[in-house]
Amino acid sequence: MTKQYYIETWGCQMNEHDSEKLAGLLQTMGYQPTHKVEDADVYLLNTCTIREKAEEKVFSRLGVLRREKEKRKGDMIIGVAGCVAQQNGAQIFNRAPFVDLVVGTQALNSLPQMIEGIQSQQGRQCDVDKDPDNHLFPVHVPVRNSSVRGRITIMEGCNNFCTYCIVPFTRGKERSRPVEHILEEAQMLADKGFVEIELLGQNVNSYYSTVNFATLLRRLNAIEGLQVVRYVSPHPKDFDQDVIDTLRDCQKIATNIHLPAQSGNSRILKRMGREYTRELYLEKVAMIQNTLKGISYSLTSDFIVGFPGEKEHEFWDTVTLLEQVGYDRIFSFTYSPRPGTGAIKHGDPIPLEEKQRRLRILQEHQLNIQSQRMQNRIGSQTTILVETIKPGDSYPLAGRTRDNLLVHVASEVGSPERFYGQMVAVEIVDAGVHTLRGRLAEGASDLADAHSVVSA
Repeated sequence: MTKQYYIETWGCQMNEHDSEKLAGLLQTMGYQPTHKVEDADVYLLNTCTIREKAEEKVFSRLGVLRREKEKRKGDMIIGVAGCVAQQNGAQIFNRAPFVDLVVGTQALNSLPQMIEGIQSQQGRQCDVDKDPDNHLFPVHVPVRNSSVRGRITIMEGCNNFCTYCIVPFTRGKERSRPVEHILEEAQMLADKGFVEIELLGQNVNSYYSTVNFATLLRRLNAIEGLQVVRYVSPHPKDFDQDVIDTLRDCQKIATNIHLPAQSGNSRILKRMGREYTRELYLEKVAMIQNTLKGISYSLTSDFIVGFPGEKEHEFWDTVTLLEQVGYDRIFSFTYSPRPGTGAIKHGDPIPLEEKQRRLRILQEHQLNIQSQRMQNRIGSQTTILVETIKPGDSYPLAGRTRDNLLVHVASEVGSPERFYGQMVAVEIVDAGVHTLRGRLAEGASDLADAHSVVSA
């Protein structure tokens, strides 16, 4: 009887790609995926520890899995992977003794041996060793979750040590893949019919092997078959004119720019260890605005409110930064102390209620800005890569623009399935706060038909 696995993923795109790698390793062992927890012979929880609540949710989820394992009289291997595994290691067994294996972010390759060890009655397995070559994971192993978009790790780790962030401790120091390896993987994906790739790294624009990040983007832009090249996430201190010029000059490179500010106040930024001031950040924004004038782009950011020592007027500097920049979207959180980080020495002096109040204010301001920016797109024309089909829906097509805005598209012409994986032209007819609605532009349906004929 075929054994089955289930992987539950928490966290960022890097975690999602790690889950693709873990799935590939399991399938090389003969396991097949299942969508039913109760059918899983191996259940992996691939975790995130950026936020304190995320870690607590992991252990809460493990409590549910314990009951599933008891129903099967122990005949289920439960594993914890990802950043919680890397941070806590074998201590996870103390809090959840029914867990069978703990595999860290840099030890994914050891999963098959760990499972074999459990099956041969060698007891619980833990590997959180730091492998400096883990970013060189075999490219043929991952099981891609999409048939049109493929993720590519270009680097691992971070050297910035922001005082609130645990990533350098869970992912290690920066390690960049050789450019030849990245280009080979991108070409392999293009040859298999993938039309979009997403480059992953904790700080992609600090990438460097024999070329810098901008040169890597230009070389990926030249690969035939690829239509869109996205990347996450850059750091403002390393985001330079060369990269912005590349976005302007290379039509395949996505123009959604995620530029995490974290705060709008220079004193707090210094306290966070961000290595730039409010003024320098605004200079980067001005570079983007001036260089990409006339090109559709979106600007997004991350913010933390209630950082230790943040005064009321310093919080309002963050609010005014939102208004001055005009972000298309933000991801905002209250400060969460993480063990081992530099900010832990400051304690957590701002009460939770006050942090939540500031977060509400920030998000309300952003919703007003975001709503207006989305409304301003009504009447414009753009192109999207169709990656979701919803048969029977009045807007059966969905995909993202070059600047990463989600568009739901009406189509009354034939079967919507033929548009899947195609770049289509759309006109924006309506806007919500988070998504747009459009209709196929004239000739888009004929173009999709032509592509379908060629594919056939």
